[in-house]
Amino acid sequence: MLDVSIRFRQAHAAALVALAPILACAPVVPAPTTSAPMAAEATTLLVRLGADTIGVEQFTRTATRMEGVLVQRAPFTTIVRYSVDLGPSSVPVHAEYSLRRGDGTTITGQMQSLSVRYAADSVTSIGHRTGGDTSRTAAMKGELLPYLNGSYGLMELALVRLLSSRRDSATFAVAPLSWGARGTSPLPVRLVGRDSARITWFGSPLYLRHDGRGNILWVDGSRTTVKVRVDRVAAVATDTLAREWSARDQASGIAGPASTRDTTRAMIGRANVWVDYGRPSLRGRDVWVNGVLGDSIWRTGANAATQLRTDVDLDIGGRAVPAGIYSLWTRATARGYELIVNRQAGQWGTEYHAERDLARIPLRETTVAMPVERFTIALDASGALNLTWGTKQLSVPIRAR
Repeated sequence: MLDVSIRFRQAHAAALVALAPILACAPVVPAPTTSAPMAAEATTLLVRLGADTIGVEQFTRTATRMEGVLVQRAPFTTIVRYSVDLGPSSVPVHAEYSLRRGDGTTITGQMQSLSVRYAADSVTSIGHRTGGDTSRTAAMKGELLPYLNGSYGLMELALVRLLSSRRDSATFAVAPLSWGARGTSPLPVRLVGRDSARITWFGSPLYLRHDGRGNILWVDGSRTTVKVRVDRVAAVATDTLAREWSARDQASGIAGPASTRDTTRAMIGRANVWVDYGRPSLRGRDVWVNGVLGDSIWRTGANAATQLRTDVDLDIGGRAVPAGIYSLWTRATARGYELIVNRQAGQWGTEYHAERDLARIPLRETTVAMPVERFTIALDASGALNLTWGTKQLSVPIRAR
Protein backbone atom coordinates (compact mmCIF):
# COMPACT_ATOMS: atom_id res chain seq x y z
CA MET A 1 0.00 0.00 0.00
CA LEU A 2 1.34 3.45 -0.91
CA ASP A 3 2.14 5.98 1.79
CA VAL A 4 -0.83 8.36 2.16
CA SER A 5 1.18 11.49 1.42
CA ILE A 6 2.69 9.98 -1.75
CA ARG A 7 -0.69 8.68 -2.93
CA PHE A 8 -2.30 12.03 -2.20
CA ARG A 9 0.32 13.97 -4.18
CA GLN A 10 -0.07 11.59 -7.14
CA ALA A 11 -3.86 11.85 -7.07
CA HIS A 12 -3.69 15.62 -6.60
CA ALA A 13 -1.45 16.07 -9.65
CA ALA A 14 -3.55 13.76 -11.82
CA ALA A 15 -6.77 15.46 -10.77
CA LEU A 16 -5.46 18.94 -11.59
CA VAL A 17 -4.59 17.76 -15.09
CA ALA A 18 -8.14 16.38 -15.43
CA LEU A 19 -9.87 19.52 -14.15
CA ALA A 20 -10.68 20.69 -17.69
CA PRO A 21 -14.42 19.93 -17.97
CA ILE A 22 -15.42 17.85 -20.97
CA LEU A 23 -18.79 18.03 -22.68
CA ALA A 24 -20.23 14.63 -23.46
CA CYS A 25 -19.10 13.81 -27.01
CA ALA A 26 -17.47 17.27 -27.33
CA PRO A 27 -13.85 18.47 -27.51
CA VAL A 28 -11.82 19.13 -24.39
CA VAL A 29 -12.24 22.69 -23.13
CA PRO A 30 -9.77 24.69 -21.01
CA ALA A 31 -9.61 24.25 -17.26
CA PRO A 32 -11.47 26.81 -15.14
CA THR A 33 -9.43 29.53 -13.47
CA THR A 34 -8.49 28.62 -9.91
CA SER A 35 -8.49 31.06 -7.04
CA ALA A 36 -6.99 31.25 -3.57
CA PRO A 37 -8.58 28.87 -1.04
CA MET A 38 -11.75 30.11 0.68
CA ALA A 39 -10.18 29.35 4.06
CA ALA A 40 -7.34 27.25 5.45
CA GLU A 41 -9.70 24.39 6.29
CA ALA A 42 -11.62 24.43 2.99
CA THR A 43 -11.75 21.15 1.06
CA THR A 44 -12.32 20.88 -2.70
CA LEU A 45 -13.28 17.56 -4.28
CA LEU A 46 -13.09 16.91 -8.02
CA VAL A 47 -15.53 14.26 -9.31
CA ARG A 48 -14.65 12.47 -12.54
CA LEU A 49 -16.32 9.80 -14.64
CA GLY A 50 -13.54 8.41 -16.77
CA ALA A 51 -11.75 11.40 -18.29
CA ASP A 52 -14.75 13.72 -17.83
CA THR A 53 -15.11 16.14 -14.93
CA ILE A 54 -18.75 15.94 -13.85
CA GLY A 55 -18.68 17.89 -10.60
CA VAL A 56 -16.71 20.00 -8.14
CA GLU A 57 -17.60 20.25 -4.44
CA GLN A 58 -16.07 22.76 -2.04
CA PHE A 59 -16.86 22.86 1.67
CA THR A 60 -15.71 23.78 5.14
CA ARG A 61 -16.39 21.72 8.24
CA THR A 62 -16.08 22.54 11.94
CA ALA A 63 -17.28 20.73 15.04
CA THR A 64 -20.66 22.49 14.83
CA ARG A 65 -21.28 23.21 11.15
CA MET A 66 -20.59 22.01 7.62
CA GLU A 67 -21.18 24.33 4.69
CA GLY A 68 -20.58 23.62 1.02
CA VAL A 69 -21.14 24.35 -2.65
CA LEU A 70 -21.60 21.63 -5.28
CA VAL A 71 -21.38 22.38 -9.02
CA GLN A 72 -22.51 19.55 -11.30
CA ARG A 73 -22.68 19.14 -15.07
CA ALA A 74 -25.52 16.68 -15.73
CA PRO A 75 -28.03 16.93 -17.20
CA PHE A 76 -27.17 20.67 -17.25
CA THR A 77 -25.00 22.83 -15.02
CA THR A 78 -26.43 23.34 -11.54
CA ILE A 79 -25.09 24.87 -8.36
CA VAL A 80 -26.19 23.59 -4.96
CA ARG A 81 -25.51 25.33 -1.67
CA TYR A 82 -25.94 23.37 1.54
CA SER A 83 -25.25 23.67 5.23
CA VAL A 84 -25.63 21.26 8.13
CA ASP A 85 -25.65 22.36 11.77
CA LEU A 86 -24.24 19.72 14.09
CA GLY A 87 -24.99 18.94 17.70
CA PRO A 88 -22.99 16.82 20.16
CA SER A 89 -21.14 13.86 18.56
CA SER A 90 -21.61 15.50 15.11
CA VAL A 91 -25.31 14.57 15.03
CA PRO A 92 -27.19 16.72 12.45
CA VAL A 93 -29.84 19.01 13.93
CA HIS A 94 -30.64 21.35 11.05
CA ALA A 95 -29.83 21.69 7.34
CA GLU A 96 -30.38 24.19 4.53
CA TYR A 97 -30.33 23.42 0.82
CA SER A 98 -30.83 25.46 -2.35
CA LEU A 99 -30.62 24.57 -6.04
CA ARG A 100 -30.11 26.90 -9.02
CA ARG A 101 -28.91 26.72 -12.56
CA GLY A 102 -25.23 27.44 -12.96
CA ASP A 103 -26.00 31.02 -14.02
CA GLY A 104 -27.96 31.59 -10.81
CA THR A 105 -31.48 31.43 -12.29
CA THR A 106 -34.20 29.23 -10.81
CA ILE A 107 -35.17 25.86 -12.28
CA THR A 108 -38.79 25.69 -13.39
CA GLY A 109 -40.84 23.22 -11.37
CA GLN A 110 -38.14 22.66 -8.73
CA MET A 111 -38.27 23.53 -5.05
CA GLN A 112 -36.09 26.64 -4.77
CA SER A 113 -34.74 25.86 -1.31
CA LEU A 114 -35.31 23.58 1.63
CA SER A 115 -34.96 23.82 5.41
CA VAL A 116 -34.68 20.55 7.33
CA ARG A 117 -35.01 19.84 11.06
CA TYR A 118 -33.82 16.50 12.46
CA ALA A 119 -35.45 14.88 15.51
CA ALA A 120 -34.90 11.53 17.20
CA ASP A 121 -37.48 9.72 15.08
CA SER A 122 -38.49 12.14 12.31
CA VAL A 123 -37.34 14.73 9.81
CA THR A 124 -39.32 17.88 9.07
CA SER A 125 -38.77 19.61 5.73
CA ILE A 126 -39.94 23.12 4.88
CA GLY A 127 -39.95 23.81 1.17
CA HIS A 128 -39.59 27.39 -0.04
CA ARG A 129 -41.20 28.55 -3.29
CA THR A 130 -42.07 32.00 -4.54
CA GLY A 131 -45.71 31.32 -3.72
CA GLY A 132 -45.02 30.39 -0.10
CA ASP A 133 -43.68 27.68 2.19
CA THR A 134 -44.85 24.08 2.57
CA SER A 135 -44.04 21.84 5.53
CA ARG A 136 -43.83 18.05 5.64
CA THR A 137 -42.74 15.60 8.36
CA ALA A 138 -41.59 12.03 7.65
CA ALA A 139 -40.74 9.28 10.11
CA MET A 140 -36.99 8.58 9.96
CA LYS A 141 -35.01 6.70 12.59
CA GLY A 142 -31.41 5.67 13.11
CA GLU A 143 -28.08 7.48 12.83
CA LEU A 144 -29.26 10.00 10.26
CA LEU A 145 -26.79 11.10 7.62
CA PRO A 146 -27.80 14.02 5.35
CA TYR A 147 -27.43 12.93 1.72
CA LEU A 148 -27.18 14.98 -1.45
CA ASN A 149 -26.91 13.31 -4.84
CA GLY A 150 -23.38 13.89 -6.15
CA SER A 151 -21.95 15.02 -2.80
CA TYR A 152 -19.04 13.07 -1.34
CA GLY A 153 -18.11 15.71 1.21
CA LEU A 154 -21.13 14.82 3.35
CA MET A 155 -19.57 11.39 3.84
CA GLU A 156 -17.10 13.08 6.16
CA LEU A 157 -19.90 13.39 8.70
CA ALA A 158 -20.05 9.59 8.88
CA LEU A 159 -16.28 9.28 9.21
CA VAL A 160 -16.08 11.87 11.98
CA ARG A 161 -18.86 10.19 13.98
CA LEU A 162 -17.13 6.84 13.78
CA LEU A 163 -13.70 8.22 14.64
CA SER A 164 -14.98 10.23 17.59
CA SER A 165 -16.96 7.29 18.98
CA ARG A 166 -14.01 4.89 18.51
CA ARG A 167 -16.22 2.46 16.63
CA ASP A 168 -14.94 0.71 13.54
CA SER A 169 -18.32 0.36 11.82
CA ALA A 170 -21.90 1.58 11.80
CA THR A 171 -24.92 1.54 9.53
CA PHE A 172 -26.12 5.08 8.92
CA ALA A 173 -29.62 6.03 7.81
CA VAL A 174 -29.26 8.13 4.65
CA ALA A 175 -31.74 11.01 4.75
CA PRO A 176 -31.86 12.79 1.35
CA LEU A 177 -31.91 16.58 1.25
CA SER A 178 -34.93 16.40 -1.02
CA TRP A 179 -38.54 17.53 -0.80
CA GLY A 180 -39.65 14.11 -2.02
CA ALA A 181 -37.78 12.16 0.68
CA ARG A 182 -40.11 9.84 2.60
CA GLY A 183 -37.68 7.53 4.35
CA THR A 184 -34.07 6.45 4.69
CA SER A 185 -31.74 3.92 3.10
CA PRO A 186 -29.12 1.95 5.05
CA LEU A 187 -25.48 2.91 4.43
CA PRO A 188 -22.97 0.59 6.15
CA VAL A 189 -19.59 2.24 6.78
CA ARG A 190 -16.52 0.39 8.05
CA LEU A 191 -13.18 1.91 8.96
CA VAL A 192 -10.27 -0.06 7.51
CA GLY A 193 -7.05 0.79 9.29
CA ARG A 194 -6.22 4.31 10.41
CA ASP A 195 -6.83 6.12 7.12
CA SER A 196 -9.28 4.16 4.98
CA ALA A 197 -12.96 3.24 4.91
CA ARG A 198 -15.26 0.97 2.95
CA ILE A 199 -18.83 2.13 2.35
CA THR A 200 -21.45 -0.28 1.08
CA TRP A 201 -22.92 2.08 -1.52
CA PHE A 202 -26.38 0.66 -2.25
CA GLY A 203 -24.99 -2.86 -2.43
CA SER A 204 -21.53 -2.16 -3.90
CA PRO A 205 -18.20 -1.33 -2.20
CA LEU A 206 -17.01 2.28 -2.35
CA TYR A 207 -13.53 2.92 -0.94
CA LEU A 208 -12.11 6.15 0.41
CA ARG A 209 -8.91 7.41 2.00
CA HIS A 210 -8.88 10.07 4.73
CA ASP A 211 -6.19 11.84 6.73
CA GLY A 212 -6.96 10.16 10.06
CA ARG A 213 -9.18 13.06 11.17
CA GLY A 214 -12.02 12.31 8.77
CA ASN A 215 -10.92 14.68 5.97
CA ILE A 216 -11.35 12.91 2.62
CA LEU A 217 -8.30 12.59 0.34
CA TRP A 218 -9.84 10.46 -2.41
CA VAL A 219 -12.79 8.21 -3.18
CA ASP A 220 -12.81 5.20 -5.51
CA GLY A 221 -16.27 4.34 -6.84
CA SER A 222 -15.09 2.07 -9.66
CA ARG A 223 -16.79 -0.97 -8.13
CA THR A 224 -20.12 0.83 -7.67
CA THR A 225 -22.71 1.59 -10.31
CA VAL A 226 -21.69 5.28 -10.46
CA LYS A 227 -18.06 4.44 -11.44
CA VAL A 228 -16.64 7.78 -10.32
CA ARG A 229 -13.22 8.83 -9.04
CA VAL A 230 -13.06 11.67 -6.52
CA ASP A 231 -9.85 13.52 -5.64
CA ARG A 232 -9.02 16.36 -3.28
CA VAL A 233 -7.55 19.29 -5.25
CA ALA A 234 -6.69 22.98 -4.86
CA ALA A 235 -9.62 25.32 -4.27
CA VAL A 236 -11.52 26.80 -7.21
CA ALA A 237 -13.89 29.75 -7.53
CA THR A 238 -17.10 27.70 -7.65
CA ASP A 239 -19.40 30.56 -8.68
CA THR A 240 -17.10 31.41 -11.57
CA LEU A 241 -16.87 27.75 -12.54
CA ALA A 242 -20.67 27.40 -12.55
CA ARG A 243 -21.07 30.44 -14.80
CA GLU A 244 -18.37 29.21 -17.18
CA TRP A 245 -19.95 25.77 -17.46
CA SER A 246 -23.38 27.35 -18.00
CA ALA A 247 -21.96 29.54 -20.77
CA ARG A 248 -20.57 26.43 -22.45
CA ASP A 249 -23.99 24.78 -22.10
CA GLN A 250 -25.40 27.69 -24.11
CA ALA A 251 -22.60 27.64 -26.68
CA SER A 252 -22.13 23.91 -27.20
CA GLY A 253 -25.26 22.28 -25.81
CA ILE A 254 -25.81 20.78 -22.38
CA ALA A 255 -23.80 17.77 -21.28
CA GLY A 256 -27.02 15.82 -20.77
CA PRO A 257 -27.35 12.78 -18.54
CA ALA A 258 -24.32 10.59 -18.00
CA SER A 259 -26.15 7.83 -19.88
CA THR A 260 -28.94 8.42 -22.37
CA ARG A 261 -31.86 6.04 -22.89
CA ASP A 262 -32.59 4.57 -26.29
CA THR A 263 -34.58 1.88 -28.05
CA THR A 264 -33.93 -0.18 -31.13
CA ARG A 265 -36.56 -2.09 -33.13
CA ALA A 266 -36.57 -4.46 -36.06
CA MET A 267 -38.71 -7.05 -37.79
CA ILE A 268 -36.77 -10.29 -37.52
CA GLY A 269 -38.69 -12.53 -39.87
CA ARG A 270 -42.25 -12.30 -38.55
CA ALA A 271 -41.15 -11.21 -35.06
CA ASN A 272 -41.40 -7.61 -33.93
CA VAL A 273 -38.37 -7.25 -31.62
CA TRP A 274 -37.72 -4.24 -29.37
CA VAL A 275 -34.78 -3.49 -27.06
CA ASP A 276 -34.75 -0.64 -24.50
CA TYR A 277 -31.39 0.22 -22.88
CA GLY A 278 -29.14 2.87 -21.35
CA ARG A 279 -26.20 4.21 -23.36
CA PRO A 280 -23.12 5.06 -21.26
CA SER A 281 -20.12 6.78 -22.85
CA LEU A 282 -16.49 5.69 -22.91
CA ARG A 283 -15.28 8.97 -21.35
CA GLY A 284 -11.68 7.93 -21.95
CA ARG A 285 -12.06 4.58 -20.15
CA ASP A 286 -11.04 1.09 -21.16
CA VAL A 287 -14.47 -0.31 -20.37
CA TRP A 288 -13.63 -3.96 -21.12
CA VAL A 289 -11.08 -4.41 -18.32
CA ASN A 290 -11.99 -7.04 -15.69
CA GLY A 291 -15.29 -7.84 -17.36
CA VAL A 292 -17.28 -4.80 -18.46
CA LEU A 293 -16.70 -1.66 -16.37
CA GLY A 294 -15.16 -3.95 -13.77
CA ASP A 295 -18.29 -6.12 -13.44
CA SER A 296 -18.35 -9.84 -14.17
CA ILE A 297 -22.09 -9.55 -14.88
CA TRP A 298 -23.09 -6.29 -16.56
CA ARG A 299 -26.56 -4.82 -17.12
CA THR A 300 -25.77 -4.46 -20.86
CA GLY A 301 -26.17 -0.72 -20.65
CA ALA A 302 -26.76 1.72 -17.80
CA ASN A 303 -29.36 2.65 -15.18
CA ALA A 304 -32.56 0.55 -15.53
CA ALA A 305 -32.05 -3.03 -16.71
CA THR A 306 -31.88 -3.54 -20.47
CA GLN A 307 -35.10 -5.10 -21.76
CA LEU A 308 -35.95 -7.19 -24.82
CA ARG A 309 -39.53 -7.70 -25.99
CA THR A 310 -40.78 -9.97 -28.75
CA ASP A 311 -44.29 -10.88 -29.90
CA VAL A 312 -43.13 -14.14 -31.52
CA ASP A 313 -40.96 -16.96 -30.18
CA LEU A 314 -37.30 -16.41 -31.00
CA ASP A 315 -34.17 -18.46 -31.47
CA ILE A 316 -31.20 -16.56 -30.03
CA GLY A 317 -27.88 -18.28 -30.61
CA GLY A 318 -29.60 -21.67 -30.77
CA ARG A 319 -31.64 -21.17 -27.57
CA ALA A 320 -35.42 -20.91 -27.54
CA VAL A 321 -36.80 -17.62 -26.16
CA PRO A 322 -40.63 -17.62 -25.98
CA ALA A 323 -42.63 -14.48 -26.84
CA GLY A 324 -42.53 -12.04 -23.92
CA ILE A 325 -40.35 -9.46 -22.23
CA TYR A 326 -36.95 -10.17 -20.65
CA SER A 327 -33.89 -8.43 -19.23
CA LEU A 328 -30.52 -8.84 -20.96
CA TRP A 329 -27.21 -9.18 -19.12
CA THR A 330 -23.65 -9.63 -20.35
CA ARG A 331 -21.26 -11.92 -18.53
CA ALA A 332 -17.49 -12.12 -18.87
CA THR A 333 -16.19 -15.71 -18.84
CA ALA A 334 -12.79 -17.36 -19.18
CA ARG A 335 -13.67 -18.04 -22.84
CA GLY A 336 -15.06 -14.61 -23.72
CA TYR A 337 -18.53 -13.17 -23.22
CA GLU A 338 -22.05 -14.52 -23.05
CA LEU A 339 -25.53 -13.01 -23.22
CA ILE A 340 -27.88 -13.81 -20.34
CA VAL A 341 -31.63 -13.76 -21.03
CA ASN A 342 -33.42 -13.37 -17.70
CA ARG A 343 -37.16 -13.76 -17.07
CA GLN A 344 -37.34 -10.68 -14.82
CA ALA A 345 -37.96 -7.31 -16.51
CA GLY A 346 -38.66 -3.72 -15.49
CA GLN A 347 -36.19 -3.61 -12.59
CA TRP A 348 -33.24 -1.33 -11.88
CA GLY A 349 -30.00 -2.55 -13.39
CA THR A 350 -28.42 -3.62 -10.10
CA GLU A 351 -31.17 -6.16 -9.40
CA TYR A 352 -30.19 -9.46 -10.96
CA HIS A 353 -31.43 -12.91 -9.90
CA ALA A 354 -29.53 -15.80 -11.47
CA GLU A 355 -32.28 -18.26 -10.56
CA ARG A 356 -34.53 -16.50 -13.08
CA ASP A 357 -32.15 -16.97 -16.00
CA LEU A 358 -33.76 -18.43 -19.10
CA ALA A 359 -30.59 -18.90 -21.13
CA ARG A 360 -26.86 -18.11 -21.23
CA ILE A 361 -25.69 -17.77 -24.82
CA PRO A 362 -22.09 -17.37 -26.13
CA LEU A 363 -21.35 -14.08 -27.92
CA ARG A 364 -19.04 -13.74 -30.91
CA GLU A 365 -16.36 -11.07 -30.42
CA THR A 366 -15.01 -8.92 -33.26
CA THR A 367 -13.25 -5.56 -33.62
CA VAL A 368 -14.67 -2.45 -35.31
CA ALA A 369 -12.42 0.02 -37.11
CA MET A 370 -13.82 3.24 -35.61
CA PRO A 371 -14.32 3.47 -31.82
CA VAL A 372 -17.96 3.90 -30.75
CA GLU A 373 -18.20 6.46 -27.90
CA ARG A 374 -21.71 5.57 -26.68
CA PHE A 375 -22.65 1.96 -26.09
CA THR A 376 -24.92 0.84 -28.93
CA ILE A 377 -27.28 -2.11 -29.35
CA ALA A 378 -28.42 -2.82 -32.90
CA LEU A 379 -30.89 -5.35 -34.27
CA ASP A 380 -29.97 -6.46 -37.76
CA ALA A 381 -33.08 -7.51 -39.73
CA SER A 382 -30.94 -10.11 -41.50
CA GLY A 383 -30.63 -11.92 -38.19
CA ALA A 384 -28.18 -10.55 -35.59
CA LEU A 385 -28.15 -8.76 -32.24
CA ASN A 386 -25.00 -6.59 -31.98
CA LEU A 387 -23.51 -4.89 -28.89
CA THR A 388 -20.84 -2.32 -29.79
CA TRP A 389 -18.70 -0.14 -27.53
CA GLY A 390 -15.24 1.23 -28.10
CA THR A 391 -13.61 -1.00 -30.71
CA LYS A 392 -15.30 -4.20 -29.53
CA GLN A 393 -18.48 -5.73 -30.95
CA LEU A 394 -20.29 -8.71 -29.46
CA SER A 395 -22.85 -10.48 -31.67
CA VAL A 396 -25.31 -13.35 -31.54
CA PRO A 397 -27.65 -14.75 -34.28
CA ILE A 398 -31.35 -14.10 -33.78
CA ARG A 399 -34.34 -15.41 -35.78
CA ALA A 400 -38.06 -16.03 -35.42
CA ARG A 401 -39.02 -19.64 -34.65
